[in-house]
Amino acid sequence: MKAPMLAAALALIAGQASALSCIRPDPIDTFQRLAAAEESYFVLSGTLTFDEDLLPPGVSQNQTPAPEVIPARFNGMGLTRDGFVNAYVSPINLQVTCAGPWCGSAQSGMEGVFFVEATKPLATVIADPCGGMIFAPVSEAQKEMLTSCMAGGTCQPLAQTR
Repeated sequence: MKAPMLAAALALIAGQASALSCIRPDPIDTFQRLAAAEESYFVLSGTLTFDEDLLPPGVSQNQTPAPEVIPARFNGMGLTRDGFVNAYVSPINLQVTCAGPWCGSAQSGMEGVFFVEATKPLATVIADPCGGMIFAPVSEAQKEMLTSCMAGGTCQPLAQTR
């Protein structure tokens, strides 16, 4: 009698223990993926600011399929073949996306590298639950590799340290 009850309890727990599983994102992998995409993207380095009260909860029982776009502002530099040398100061959209109950997030005032879809009327940065478009912090070596990627040179992810 104990074995069937234990098996039923384990099955119930296993069903409730599902979690979002993501591969750790890398800015160089993201650059390569987006370079092959039909859409156009900017690679920006700088600061994103917005009202954090507008963010959806990171994990919620509400499975929000598409949270509202959050108005934001970006202040920094855009990537060219010569590096992060083009000033980019502009209003921008922050679109948080969710996968079931897990939602992406960002912090206002954070400095990092942002892969931003060039859409009209405003460019849009996507904050997804696995984080493949926002990178903070980013090392100088990663920025140099992104410059190399943009210039058509070597474009390989760097070894990640833990």
